[in-house]
Amino acid sequence: MATVFGDFLREASEQMNTAVYCAERSVSGVAAVATIEPARRMTTVLLRYLDDLAPERAPAHEQLSHLWDRVNHPRVLLQEADVILRDLDRQLAGRSRNTSHPVPVHVAGAALALGTGHDLLKTHYNPRSDWANAIEDMGVRHAVLDVVARQAQFLGRVMKAARAEVRRAGLDSVRLDRLTTALQTAGDIAFRVTAPGATETLAAVPLRATQPPSALPATASVEQLCAGIITNAEGIRTAQPEAGGQLSSADCRRNATAAVVALHCAYQAVAMLTRRHTELHPARELLVRRTLRLSAEGLHRVLDRWQAVRHGWQRLLFDQRRPGPADHLDQMTIRMGRLISTNPEWSFELRNLPTLKSPAELAPTTADMSQILLSVRHAAEALAVLGQHDLAQVTAPGQIEAIHAMSRTSAAVNGQVGASGVRALVGAYREVVGYTNAVLADLNRAALDTATPGERPSVMVALSILDRRRNPAQVSALFDDATAVNRATASQYTSNIRVATVGAVTAASRSNPDGGRQASKPTR
Repeated sequence: MATVFGDFLREASEQMNTAVYCAERSVSGVAAVATIEPARRMTTVLLRYLDDLAPERAPAHEQLSHLWDRVNHPRVLLQEADVILRDLDRQLAGRSRNTSHPVPVHVAGAALALGTGHDLLKTHYNPRSDWANAIEDMGVRHAVLDVVARQAQFLGRVMKAARAEVRRAGLDSVRLDRLTTALQTAGDIAFRVTAPGATETLAAVPLRATQPPSALPATASVEQLCAGIITNAEGIRTAQPEAGGQLSSADCRRNATAAVVALHCAYQAVAMLTRRHTELHPARELLVRRTLRLSAEGLHRVLDRWQAVRHGWQRLLFDQRRPGPADHLDQMTIRMGRLISTNPEWSFELRNLPTLKSPAELAPTTADMSQILLSVRHAAEALAVLGQHDLAQVTAPGQIEAIHAMSRTSAAVNGQVGASGVRALVGAYREVVGYTNAVLADLNRAALDTATPGERPSVMVALSILDRRRNPAQVSALFDDATAVNRATASQYTSNIRVATVGAVTAASRSNPDGGRQASKPTR
């Protein structure tokens, strides 16, 4: 099981609760003296959290300026407490200390847990992951401030209980009083009601480490398949392309092929849920059915764009190399197929699409639909993240020229078909991300609408976490980015994408006379 920030947060809270309990009942002089040094470590860690929330100088951004106003006063008080504790620690040098007493032991344990948790949060910034978007969310920042407030108050209670014994060691009572007041006031000021789901989002931030997937079981229930899809989707999002690595068209083509198969299965799953909902509620809950139908239509549009990406790579490049391993992607695709298939051992290597089970087998009741929709939502967004990684490789400096050089046709080598083909490929990737962002809202609503009243709070938290991880400026940034492709021929690129989009829609309508109700069979 992945290590998450909540593990360290719970550990720190338990340690400080125990420290407060022991200190307020009995603490000896040598134990009180031994508490000063771990208390100083705790204030240092809390200041690191505040420095991450807002810099010491007031920022120009209005929203961050408001946060800075909330952070700065507690920071000044904690800095004062930190200075006092450092001075006290120096004055007590050489004094007898009982470092094995529960109070200093638990304060030190809490400081270690919070410090390790802080390091965990930092792992998402270099290289940057989508969890960094969640950590920078204003609601989550307030949740961090709430963590600092609670720990400062706990520490203030410990030092207040130890004050009399530390005073007997000959230390200045005025400074001890000021220390206690600073810690407790910092906690009172920093407290803030957090936004719904913000604390849960903070607690769910995982250690940034790619775990190899466990072996696929021979058979699995729908619940197990959905849980496995979510695990694989997280593995795909965690994996990062090598910075400056050589573009592998074989990998990109494999990714697009897997995405086509996975999204075909996702589309079929949501279409089956729509039919099942009609069977269960033929004359009511029409809004839920409409949301399911919109989700299926949105997934079909994303599927079409992944088809365009795959065809773009086939048209542009002739690469004989074998693609590298992508265990999470392969497993997620297989699980998506088994979710809708009558064959519990269906595999990607069978090179044929799954034979569909009946809607009643997939979801016996409406309550069974929410987990399926949540796993589909995870999978669709993970594939969009994968597409964004591949797009970043395509538009990296020097890669456009490499693609032109590797093009199969002589016209492409001359920079005509090759240039337009690359523009169409980049446009298809961008539309994958754009259409995926559009369908996520419908999938969110469908997952919530089909959840039972008891499940709805947990589903809402799960969706809140996913939404906070998304970069709200992602889609516009994709089209505003001045890549090597659109710098050279911006107007030509715009007209080319418009023509390509119309052509794709026309081709889709010809191959799909049912008007999008049945997904086109992906070619392999």
